[in-house]
Amino acid sequence: MAANQLNDVDGLVGPALESLNLTGNNVQQLHSFQTGCFGSLLTLELRGNRLETTDGLNLPNLQRLYLAENMIKHLEGLDKLESLTILHLRDNKLETLDGLSSNMKCLQYLNVRGNLITEGKALQSIGLVAKSLQALVLSENPLVATSDYRFSVLTLLPHLKRLDKEPVSPEERSDNQMRIRELEEEEVPEP
Repeated sequence: MAANQLNDVDGLVGPALESLNLTGNNVQQLHSFQTGCFGSLLTLELRGNRLETTDGLNLPNLQRLYLAENMIKHLEGLDKLESLTILHLRDNKLETLDGLSSNMKCLQYLNVRGNLITEGKALQSIGLVAKSLQALVLSENPLVATSDYRFSVLTLLPHLKRLDKEPVSPEERSDNQMRIRELEEEEVPEP
């Protein structure tokens, strides 16, 4: 159903459907994506639509969600996506990652490349999914221009395997841990 001129998917039902591609339409809301209508859905592609929020999804079995090239400003309602392993939000209008949920225990890959994330504190929400997250793509955000960008991210996510498509090497991980220890020692006042 990609590249049509659909504004919504009201009335569309596919209880046995496992994959749905609605890329390149004009969908503005996600309220039609409920367990009763799409209970078996594993992959949902809504790239290049007119979404401004992630609110409205209630698909606990969904594993892959592609929302690139929309106008998403807010992450909402993601706590219902307990089985999600891939969340792709490239080229939206996100300034923060508030809205990620600790219920997302399976999330392994998060792509937020090309958004408006400027501050390290905007990344604090990633801590909610840190245990399962293996790959994070933050390139083309203003945050990446800071000098300690990789260090900051790897401090927050020490188990990350890939950052911006680049593997985290054992040497980088070791250097990062040593730098953290040095900073902690500097903060401890001597008696």
